[in-house]
Amino acid sequence: MKHLRTLLAVTVAMTFLLGVTVATRPVELRSTETDRCKETVLTVSSGTVTSSSCDAELASRVAALLDESVRSVADILDISWGRRADVVVPATEAELVSLVGPAFADMAGVAIRDGAGQRVVLNRTRASALSELELKVLLRHEITHVATRDLTSDSAPLWLVEGFADWVAFHGLGLSLRQAAPLLTSDVSAVPTDFSGPGRDLAYQQAYSIMVYLESGLGERGVVDFYLRNGVRSAVDLSAADVAGWREFLKTSIG
Repeated sequence: MKHLRTLLAVTVAMTFLLGVTVATRPVELRSTETDRCKETVLTVSSGTVTSSSCDAELASRVAALLDESVRSVADILDISWGRRADVVVPATEAELVSLVGPAFADMAGVAIRDGAGQRVVLNRTRASALSELELKVLLRHEITHVATRDLTSDSAPLWLVEGFADWVAFHGLGLSLRQAAPLLTSDVSAVPTDFSGPGRDLAYQQAYSIMVYLESGLGERGVVDFYLRNGVRSAVDLSAADVAGWREFLKTSIG
């Protein structure tokens, strides 16, 4: 399972911020069509997958997982949202960059909101390399951002936003904390902040572990309530997610 986090390391960083930073997609630029590949749209109950005909295999894999992924997120989040996700797989690097920006183009998936609404954009090369489990985690994570974006602030702490999206993504998959977060140690003294630098991978795993720690005391519904209550703020009262308790939880859970 260590391979899971290795491949997902470039998957989810900073996706929440893209709700306000990505420009509207130019209408004249087709996202999934090239000279030799035509645009195709697969429709399922919970959304669509738009890709080029050259990425038919990846598009089919995503379409096969989309209904289940949306349903899994909806089962955890008792909130009002569209309960659908539209996924785009750009056929070219130029179109990928135009949608997510150059800083995010190396990620396997990014949730954006632009003039066309909310969408999950997949990097065709990165996403194609994922196993079914990894692709499922990726879709659940990004769909969580789609579902909660209107209920949370763009200035909410990233440890809360990304940790919660990971918590939803891994929920019910039967992975231990160590399997889902192999870089974790109990040597923690503050909530993570380095979500874009060299400590990015560890920061995501620490953020996820905070949610698992909160679940141990608050229960599943309590974690959702905690997120919705604090996701509208630019700062979170850390007495609720107390670092000392988190550290002791990690010592018990992973040694």
